[in-house]
Amino acid sequence: MANSGMKAIGVPLMRTVLTKYPNLKLSLTESLSGATLLHLLSSEVDLALVYNPPSDKDLIAEPVLEEQMFCVGTEKLIGKKTPIPFEEVTRLPLILLRYGLSARALLDDPVLLKRLEANAIMHLNSTSGMIGALTAGLGCTIATTHFVSEPLKARLLVAREVIEPKLTRTLYLCRLRNRPMTYVMEEMCRLIRALIADQVGRGAWEATLLI
Repeated sequence: MANSGMKAIGVPLMRTVLTKYPNLKLSLTESLSGATLLHLLSSEVDLALVYNPPSDKDLIAEPVLEEQMFCVGTEKLIGKKTPIPFEEVTRLPLILLRYGLSARALLDDPVLLKRLEANAIMHLNSTSGMIGALTAGLGCTIATTHFVSEPLKARLLVAREVIEPKLTRTLYLCRLRNRPMTYVMEEMCRLIRALIADQVGRGAWEATLLI
């Protein structure tokens, strides 16, 4: 499960399985989107929440939500919470998460993603390392407000809407095409969709539902 998915629905998913499906043994794996996809392709997991998975004949990928991406950093580094043009973002000291196999996990648009990656001063494989670097003012990043909700609330960071163009990414619920859809998998798909819809509906996950 991608990190943001675990953060948003991990606890509700575990709670629901424990109460409604006590005989079901749930195994959750949290990782960056590329690693999550590898777990699915190697049949280590049955279902995966992945951002912008590559086209693959062995995958069934259902879009579930779209998130807007923001320029996130300290106010001293990126300025106040007003919209910022994409061109201006490319001139900032960018620190990006390294998503591996699913490089497009950061953005829907691969052309814009390449421009960001070409100008990045650092790539990290650690979400905690990213938060530390951002709050220390070492650089800024492109992320959702959900990813940095705690430091935003603590006013350690600010998030500026990126415009001209707006940046988005899409989350997909994925499974292997050659793996039979069991009753348990159907129930888990239904539950995951319902939990995501609830989080978005309550405003706990800032996104546009696609289901």
